[in-house]
Amino acid sequence: MTFSPERLNFIKFSFVVLDEFPVTLRSVFVFMWDNFAATTTATPGLPKWDASITVHNIFLTKEHGSKKAYTMNKSFKDWDCTALFEATLFAKTFAMPDGTGGASTLDKLYVKPLGLPPRGFHSSVRSATGNQAETYALALDQLRRLRNELCHQISTQEIDKATFDNYIILAKDALTALRQNTARIDEIGKLDEEDFPTTRCKQLEDELKREKDAAVKFTQIDDHLIKIESQVEDVGSELKDVKTGVTEVKTQVKDVGSDVKDIKTGVTDVKTQLDDIG
Repeated sequence: MTFSPERLNFIKFSFVVLDEFPVTLRSVFVFMWDNFAATTTATPGLPKWDASITVHNIFLTKEHGSKKAYTMNKSFKDWDCTALFEATLFAKTFAMPDGTGGASTLDKLYVKPLGLPPRGFHSSVRSATGNQAETYALALDQLRRLRNELCHQISTQEIDKATFDNYIILAKDALTALRQNTARIDEIGKLDEEDFPTTRCKQLEDELKREKDAAVKFTQIDDHLIKIESQVEDVGSELKDVKTGVTEVKTQVKDVGSDVKDIKTGVTDVKTQLDDIG
């Protein structure tokens, strides 16, 4: 089988995303668990990550209530990119104080406020203030955006050289920020078409379809949850308005009471004057 240069770029980038991203993301998750979660005073006695059923269930329990946790029910070694992004960037386990007395996920705290368009990339994945959690959030989101771009390319299955080179630069930069080795990505970049037999390409197509389906389902659920959160906020705002209205009514009633009191005082004065005249 002969590939065009653009088709070969697509295949190589697919290998980078589907083969190397999960390896990196698993390593990052373990690091975050051991250094961000297992060391916090909020969860004393939390064991280090060992991928055992016991520790896995502890993590799922911490994520209880997340409607997206279906992707993490499989064995840790079988988590795909979608599950790994959910377990890091969108996980309640790694939520940080948001300054309102509550806590927000890394995505909500560091990524959402940037307002980056869905198909845009971060110009930098390193925190300007040296905040490690922010750097991890930006780098993880960069990898997620690269994964999404690959899914967008499935229909054409072609990537021109300039775009491919840019994707590789962005991927290596994100991995470096996450303290991961980028040597394997360089190796994949040097592969030729004979390194991709037909059977492996067919397997690649199946993996891509599963990854895209998982990403789409995750996005749909995420959008649904955002809509629910917005509705809850609207209800909260309406309740606040009602409370304000009740307070105003109470104030008016108090004013009326004060007026009635003044009238009573006036009547008493008149009676006193009449008594005096009498």
